[in-house]
Amino acid sequence: MNEKKEPILRAENISISFGGLKALDNVSLEIYPGEIFAIIGPNGAGKTTMLNVINGFYKHDEGRVIFEGKKRPRSMKPNEIAAQGIARTFQNLALFTGMSTLGNIMVGRTMMMHCRRAQAPSLRRTHGRDEP
Repeated sequence: MNEKKEPILRAENISISFGGLKALDNVSLEIYPGEIFAIIGPNGAGKTTMLNVINGFYKHDEGRVIFEGKKRPRSMKPNEIAAQGIARTFQNLALFTGMSTLGNIMVGRTMMMHCRRAQAPSLRRTHGRDEP
């Protein structure tokens, strides 16, 4: 079989400005299921800004974000985006002192899964999901 997979996340022609500074100018990316994707570049290149647009902390001026084949409304809040499975970590060097990076990530993931289980009935109502 030679079927082409659709991207799980697509950001198309994203632009955002802060005052007179154009932080992102027509930036696009696609991430496919199972893919490990990195955004690299020098300080000030817009890496964090792009991640903040994807996770809803910043509202982009132009472009669109598509997750699981559905265009995401610009009005969607970061907590609603996180409930769909898009989240970020912050650059904090001491989240849990003495714990590895993987351990810190696992704690966050465990907490998210507990929150999602508690919210499952409302998630199914608001997002049309059938899974628990």
